[in-house]
Amino acid sequence: MNIFKTIIALFLSILTIFALYVLFVLGNISSFFSVHNIERATSNIDTIHEIEKIQNSTATAGKKAEIADIIDTAYNEAESHGISKELVDEIFNSNEVKTFLGKVVGSMADYIVNGNESKSLTSEDFNKLLDDNIDKWIKDSNTDISDSKKEVLVIRIKNASAGIINNLPNTETVNKSFDEQTLNQIQFVFSKEVKTALVVLIAISMLIIFFLKKKENKWLAYIGGIILITGLFTVATSFVVNDIVSLALTSYNLTFMVNAFSSAFSHQILITGIISIIVAVIILTSYTLLNRKYKNAQ
Repeated sequence: MNIFKTIIALFLSILTIFALYVLFVLGNISSFFSVHNIERATSNIDTIHEIEKIQNSTATAGKKAEIADIIDTAYNEAESHGISKELVDEIFNSNEVKTFLGKVVGSMADYIVNGNESKSLTSEDFNKLLDDNIDKWIKDSNTDISDSKKEVLVIRIKNASAGIINNLPNTETVNKSFDEQTLNQIQFVFSKEVKTALVVLIAISMLIIFFLKKKENKWLAYIGGIILITGLFTVATSFVVNDIVSLALTSYNLTFMVNAFSSAFSHQILITGIISIIVAVIILTSYTLLNRKYKNAQ
């Protein structure tokens, strides 16, 4: 009878580890690929460094070459009109521009993963952002520029940026890239219904393990082991996130965001895994102490 209970407990433990790991992964992906978190990740991008990488890269084919040409045009136009490189750097690396880019990408990601649809931002929206902040950027870059040169710069940046912004992914391009059934399946996988079902499955499995192994508090060893193994798998996953994010962003010509996104996403998953391991250690320590107390009492 005890062997039968142990077999069932082990089977439920494996099932719970799988369900808990999937829940951790789905929860982290849903959370990270929201507009707010994508904005925050984008704000950490060192745009100037990424621009230099694109300009210096020998692999400038297709869309990457197009972006490199647009960037070169912006700097060349500024130089030809006596406008400092520092001002162009300030604009590209400003929080306002990076937040705008984060909203564009975040809206797309949030729609694909969570099904949350928001208004698509366009080059017209960026033009307003440029008009509202150009004086601030000039001041922050310590640039002395005449009104006529400022006007030329604004016009050139608007023309150059339109090529990038209008080619960034949005809900419309996503709908064209995915058929409706595939998109619905992706959104269902990350839906609250699936996560709720996983929570219920985990809770029921742990409850059954409790009743099967409540003698001498062995259920604590099982639960602690489940959470520990899941935590270790989650930590391991955090080290391969870079490849996953790189693959996803390459499809949308967003490879220049890989480092910032993968770092933030990896950190989030790593924290989840570490917290799980800490909880598991506490549970296993409790089991050890209780078991020792039980044996001493006999």
